[in-house]
Amino acid sequence: MYNTDRLPEGTLPVVYAASIGHSGWFSHDLGESWQRAHTNWGGIYNESRCWCFAIHPDRPGELLAGTDQGIYRWDPRVQRWNYVPSPMDGLHILKLTQCPANSDLIIAGTRPAELFRSEDGGLTWEWTPIANKTEVPYINTPRVTSLQFDPEVAGKVWMTIEIDGVWRSDDAGKSWVRLGTDLPDQDTHNVVILRQDGKRVVLCTTEIGLFRSEDEGETFAKVDTGDIPYHYFRHMLHRPDNTGVLFLSVGDRPSGDDAMLLRSRDYGANWEVVDLPGNQNSTIWSISAHPADPMLLFCHSIMGEIYRSLDGGETWEKMEKFLGELREVVWAPVPEQFLSDRPKAWVTADEFAAESSA
Repeated sequence: MYNTDRLPEGTLPVVYAASIGHSGWFSHDLGESWQRAHTNWGGIYNESRCWCFAIHPDRPGELLAGTDQGIYRWDPRVQRWNYVPSPMDGLHILKLTQCPANSDLIIAGTRPAELFRSEDGGLTWEWTPIANKTEVPYINTPRVTSLQFDPEVAGKVWMTIEIDGVWRSDDAGKSWVRLGTDLPDQDTHNVVILRQDGKRVVLCTTEIGLFRSEDEGETFAKVDTGDIPYHYFRHMLHRPDNTGVLFLSVGDRPSGDDAMLLRSRDYGANWEVVDLPGNQNSTIWSISAHPADPMLLFCHSIMGEIYRSLDGGETWEKMEKFLGELREVVWAPVPEQFLSDRPKAWVTADEFAAESSA
């Protein structure tokens, strides 16, 4: 049983799942059941490909979604996705990040690997040049795999590109420099920035393992993660209670047939295998938490299995519902008044007739 006393007063947890083929899903019972926006007025095509979410740092319940048909903003007051005009409508919008200190500043990363910035909350967008590769082996077209504002340093932003390494901006995303040229593999997936014993550390996942930098990403060294059978390292999470607990997903390959979840209790120095229930049908693609309750965690496989932990990742349970191909599962506390009288995504014939005649 989940204790909602952990959350800010007057809020409840809502979980969001970004689906390739079924747009965005919502769960109001911690992943037990799922709904999409009402098809009559939902504002988004319910069979679109949704790649990512960005939770608004100041307005609880509001979030952005990156899709294959543009950016959409969820308005919890009317339970609707509203289209956000941008120059990205013809691109796959793979990553969105909103500045915690200035919510009007939004950065979007796409496939092909391009960046766009907005300084007015998404009203206008500007293409940001980066000196990245335009063609790479294996996947042909490079793509942005992670994008995040630094948790400590104002104006610093981090990005990974598959297959084109680690990038950093020191001016809030206006210009970028490529880092980690000594990485033996430039197929990078995400980074975690943490502070250990007063020292800043950058950890980066790649297709051949985990790497660590102690000089702001200029150089990297491989991390020993123990004797595990796989080397495709996908996603990593620093639990937001800042106690040095990290989670790391490993698969046999992308998208894979098997996966493992690793845990470190000492900022990544040592790793142990987490006991996930059942068999995993593909690589664990993302792991998520929220500072409102660092003990509530989710992770998921790319092929739709969702796992939940209520105790900070000590134990996990697999949710019964599979949602097809997924790219992100995140959660946030939402004011209760936005959750009452929620419209259903599907209605019966009698309900539809009653609505139509009203």
